Amino acid sequence: MENDAQLIRRILSGDDDAFNTLVQRHQKGVHALAWRKVNDFHYAEEITQDTFLQAYKKLSTLKNPKQFAGWLYVIANRLCINWLQRHKPAMQSLEVTPMEAIEESAYNHYTSEQRETDGMEHRYEIVQKLLSKLPESEHTVMTLHYLGEMTAKEISKFLGVSVNTITNRLWRARKRLREDQELLVQEVLGGVQFPVNLTENIMREVADLKPTSPPIAKPMLPWAALGTATFLLTLLLGASNQYLVRFQKPYSFEAVAEPTVEIVDAFILLDVDSKPDVRNQVGRATATDQNSSAELLASDMPRVSDTRGNSLGPATLQWTQKSDMPTARSSFSTCVVDGKIFVIGGSKQPEMDEFGDISLSTVEMYDPKTDTWERKSDMPTARSSVAVSVVDGKIYAIGGSKTKTIQVPRGFTFESEELATVEMYDPVTDTWTQKTDMPAPKKTMTCVVDRKIYAVGGWLTPNEKPQLETVEIYDPATDRWAKVQSMNHARCSAAIDVVNGEIYAIGGLGLPEIEGELDSYLSNVEVFNPKTNQWRERTEMTAPKALHTASVIDGKIYVIGGYFTKDKEFKKLSTIEIYDPTTDHWVQESDMPMGKWGHKTEVIDGQIYIFGGSQSTSVEVYDPRAVP
Repeated sequence: MENDAQLIRRILSGDDDAFNTLVQRHQKGVHALAWRKVNDFHYAEEITQDTFLQAYKKLSTLKNPKQFAGWLYVIANRLCINWLQRHKPAMQSLEVTPMEAIEESAYNHYTSEQRETDGMEHRYEIVQKLLSKLPESEHTVMTLHYLGEMTAKEISKFLGVSVNTITNRLWRARKRLREDQELLVQEVLGGVQFPVNLTENIMREVADLKPTSPPIAKPMLPWAALGTATFLLTLLLGASNQYLVRFQKPYSFEAVAEPTVEIVDAFILLDVDSKPDVRNQVGRATATDQNSSAELLASDMPRVSDTRGNSLGPATLQWTQKSDMPTARSSFSTCVVDGKIFVIGGSKQPEMDEFGDISLSTVEMYDPKTDTWERKSDMPTARSSVAVSVVDGKIYAIGGSKTKTIQVPRGFTFESEELATVEMYDPVTDTWTQKTDMPAPKKTMTCVVDRKIYAVGGWLTPNEKPQLETVEIYDPATDRWAKVQSMNHARCSAAIDVVNGEIYAIGGLGLPEIEGELDSYLSNVEVFNPKTNQWRERTEMTAPKALHTASVIDGKIYVIGGYFTKDKEFKKLSTIEIYDPTTDHWVQESDMPMGKWGHKTEVIDGQIYIFGGSQSTSVEVYDPRAVP
């Protein structure tokens, strides 16, 4: 039997019979999704037909035919959202019926002898009410499984999440329902007669359409680069199945299954050095447009200037190359003690046949005066995405995650477990000491105000909404944790810094605006006053972004690099934006010579040291005082 990619090649060559096969293969799943969204079989049929017509017209724009199922989901879901917006006043809530009443009614109707036409509509209503009590993710997979007659593997490809996640969602849904309720759901949805003339109607419309010629394909990158990029982006965003590097990202964050990345399914895209134009161009798209994909260029960062004064142009005079980091790593952290920069933890890049723990405990110290590196005592707990802050000359390593690779039939998978661990490093004695754990494990972002450490937002994989808005405060003097006012916006992969005793949280990845959709890139800025225990909104950045950095010089915040996705392409940013808290105003500075994301920055003597990022071990210095 031909796979989707083979059928698509035939369709683009003019063979409409191949599209007929494609429709028959996927129509039940699309129809089930549409019914799940709009709760009306007639309109679900119309949406299904429109979905395949749009797919046919835009088929040449699909860059990876292997991801057709996920692409089809994006189209169908967008059409459902549009339909719901148009028909919102006519929608009727299913929440008015108590669960006890639904259970009793479901049981009575299941055991009743009268299951003919006069009771069918009411039985549909009972099933809808039963399913509406399930979480969004479980509701959807149950509908796709029983109404769409899809296997866990087929649902996995359709929604863009792992088979294990789908299996777990089905298991949880069945556990929430009584046995007789599940049987009722199975009987009613399984007994729905699929519209017999749907395929015929679609093909009749297709006869008058022709997809445009396929665009010139982008070059495929080496398999090793694909594995490398998938690994890096997965770890930097949280090493979880919520951020699978695929064309169709997971539509929901409600899974608690093991995080996975199946390398064979990764969607290949070339990243683009980019600076945002205006905000509406970049990131205020609907959630269905925000598909994540990996950065696949594995080359080192170029030398942007040298110490011999070669002619590099006015802009690059602000940049100087320094000695590379000794250890290649991603998801690491940095801090400054006595004018020296410490690089701590992270994850190493695994070989294709290497399995096991890839978290790093390595600590290396960089001396800007001598441009040299020195190895220090390892952190007791190897981890990536660890947050570090300095109080009274001591380094506190907080949270993060342990990450490992596991072999699977088609490659390897990443598994990650968040940690609550807190360890203190004394640079004078080169020793580590265990401290009181955080109240809950997570990847977080930290800063220091009045010799206290604030853990702001972050990520916790098992949560239904993994991005966090919580703020906790750690007092090194008492070795105790306490909670303070949460942020207005949940966020991870954001930039955090302090100006005049106030904490600024800038951008990052936030919760989706539409429940069940993809994550949102944030441009908002909010500031916390520890004295009043309140957060307040400030002027937003020019464009949303994540995995950028914030550095403070002369009371101004320099936001450097980061990434976003647009038009299904991953774009790393070369922008430098300066925020003045006094005037609440943003100014654009000259761009970096090349975009970066996942890097780290530290300030020494009015200069910004930039470490790693974009799969690089490079170290560059940015001098804002140089020729602009």
